[in-house]
Amino acid sequence: MKKQILKLTMMICALAMMTNVNAQKLSKKAQDAVKQEVAEMAEVMDLSQEQQNQMIELKTQLRLNNAKTSKEHAKGSQELKNARKANMQTYMADMKKVYTKEQMTKWQKHRKAQKNK
Repeated sequence: MKKQILKLTMMICALAMMTNVNAQKLSKKAQDAVKQEVAEMAEVMDLSQEQQNQMIELKTQLRLNNAKTSKEHAKGSQELKNARKANMQTYMADMKKVYTKEQMTKWQKHRKAQKNK
């Protein structure tokens, strides 16, 4: 039990450090946008602080990957579209590891309601 707690604590610390490092690579405006998106998700989905931290990391990584992809491929090219699609698929797969199915259902209902406004 102690080993599991220690392992979890180490993972949280590592995640927090990665978040700080990656957040520094994003502009202030992008960092604020990520935090605002996660705050909305936290409110709708009742996310724990750990889940919020994980989502900040995932969203930051997605933005960094998309920026890198945009520099590597021509604007509007099929390669860019494919690379961004792969980035999103990775993000979605990682996101499913953070949330419960009930939380994801809440978020999907919220997003659908927003689109219908």
